[in-house]
Amino acid sequence: MKLPYVSKIIFFISCFLLVISSGFAQVVNPPVLNCVTHVSVSGNLFVRLIWTNTTNSCGPFIGYNIYRSTNLNGPYTLVYTETNQAATSYDDNITNSSIVYYYYMVSDFNCPGATLLSSDTLDSSDPEPPIINYVTVKNNAAEINWTPGASPETYGYILYRVISGNNIPIDTIYGKNNTTYTDFTAPVNVDSVSYTLASIDSCFNTGPINVLPQHTIFLKQDVNRCNNTVTLDWYQYNHWNPIVDKYEVFVSVNGNPPVLLQTFPSNVLSYQATGLNDGDFVCFTVVATQGTTAVTSTSNELCSTLNVVQSANDLYIRNVTVAAPGQVNVYYSMDPLADLLSMKIERSLDSTGFTQLSVIIPPANLSIINIFTDTTALTDQLSYFYRIVATDSCGNTDTSSIGKSLLLSGYAFSDLSFLLKWDESFLEHGNVAAYEVYRDDGSGFTGVSTFDETIFEYAETGVPSITPCYYVVAIDSMIFPNGLVDTVHSRSNVLCLNQPSQIYMPNAFSPQGQNNIFKPILNVEGVTAFNFSVYNRWGKEIFTSLDQDFGWDGRDNGNLVPLGAYAYQVVVIDGNKKRIEAKGTVVVVR
Repeated sequence: MKLPYVSKIIFFISCFLLVISSGFAQVVNPPVLNCVTHVSVSGNLFVRLIWTNTTNSCGPFIGYNIYRSTNLNGPYTLVYTETNQAATSYDDNITNSSIVYYYYMVSDFNCPGATLLSSDTLDSSDPEPPIINYVTVKNNAAEINWTPGASPETYGYILYRVISGNNIPIDTIYGKNNTTYTDFTAPVNVDSVSYTLASIDSCFNTGPINVLPQHTIFLKQDVNRCNNTVTLDWYQYNHWNPIVDKYEVFVSVNGNPPVLLQTFPSNVLSYQATGLNDGDFVCFTVVATQGTTAVTSTSNELCSTLNVVQSANDLYIRNVTVAAPGQVNVYYSMDPLADLLSMKIERSLDSTGFTQLSVIIPPANLSIINIFTDTTALTDQLSYFYRIVATDSCGNTDTSSIGKSLLLSGYAFSDLSFLLKWDESFLEHGNVAAYEVYRDDGSGFTGVSTFDETIFEYAETGVPSITPCYYVVAIDSMIFPNGLVDTVHSRSNVLCLNQPSQIYMPNAFSPQGQNNIFKPILNVEGVTAFNFSVYNRWGKEIFTSLDQDFGWDGRDNGNLVPLGAYAYQVVVIDGNKKRIEAKGTVVVVR
């Protein structure tokens, strides 16, 4: 069974393919000109051309036409036609090897109307060396990067390691556009490693070696245990054009991402790192940046666990408080990694003239707030400034901040009122937020009042005890230079105020009125003897009492005395066998 239109379709496809085939046949491909190089044969100078033949299906072969010029831009002259289609080389006889000759080839086939394509134009000079972009350390290996060779015959590269001025070939890189190489055997952590390159053509002719080698940046360090410093030195990066714009020093601490420490101009090749802690695992690198470009070269990564003498960084007096009569607690903290030999506690009355109070062994645990107790303080008489001088194992000293104890003083008056006064609290790196006053009138201490930081005294009356006790607490908000924030309570000495031993007597009374008994009011501790007498205007004793609770009712022998002034005398012996006496007059009124 015939399918309709099949023969027509086949005819159409055949014609189309014929047209396409005819179109391709009109282009004659040239040989691939691989290399052009100077050679000497039996003392004669030649330029040898080597090529690879290509396939052409258009007509019979006529020849390979070879053109030459002494100028890249021409004019070119046909110097030879090779009629052997299998030939792959030709030696062109020349007389001067110092002249650079330029060649290209054209394949000639009997193809009327065909386009004859030309090969690449190659010159007789060796392939130019590539320009090195950078040499850098990457993952403990050396990475070299360069710009592809400018010569069209460039086929690959020979990489050299420069050792003691000698160029030692270490590898061949094939492919003009393969321009990055990693040398995993490079001793980048031992010294700077220098590299250079030469281009090769496909005939493995080697061009001149780049005379501007580049090298890895070698970074080395010197750790000073006593100064707690790391001095970094690095090799200058050479042969960039433009030159190095800057060096950047980076550090990674304990596995954290690297951070930029400092940036230096191209003439600075050293840096002293400070502020690092004993036991830190630190890694340093230096990055050179080429001027006006983003090209960089990174040094070897220098990693180590620091073994330095840690000084008493962050040595702070955290609080000073009166813990008991004659006892002051000094709270302090410091860097928990401090490597200390000794600590001196110093004390002063004026914050300047410090004298040594005690030498102590550094506490075993420096990660907590430690306490020193001063048991020689006169806490009810003086306030003291304290500081600590710590000596590390290299003999270096650090001095702490300063803190002061709080002194409370006061007075008791005969009118049963009391006045408290305290000095200003001082803790370096702190600010007083408030003062709190506490009182014990026989049933335990309770807060009675709070004042702001500008108030330093307090008066009160109507206290239920004639011998109350007080203390003051300063509340300080602390902000230390290392960022630590704290709130502390500094307590003063306890002050107990005794009213002065006194005898209070009314100056008038009415025997038949509201105040109908006249007797002394005693402010005396521990009465052991009492005598109270009243006299008339002639000096006659009209009343006497040996009982402090038994007073005069204004009578003499049972009769009310006349109005007027009467003398009295009171004699009291207190618990300390002290005699207290009061004399005066009282007016009897109706």
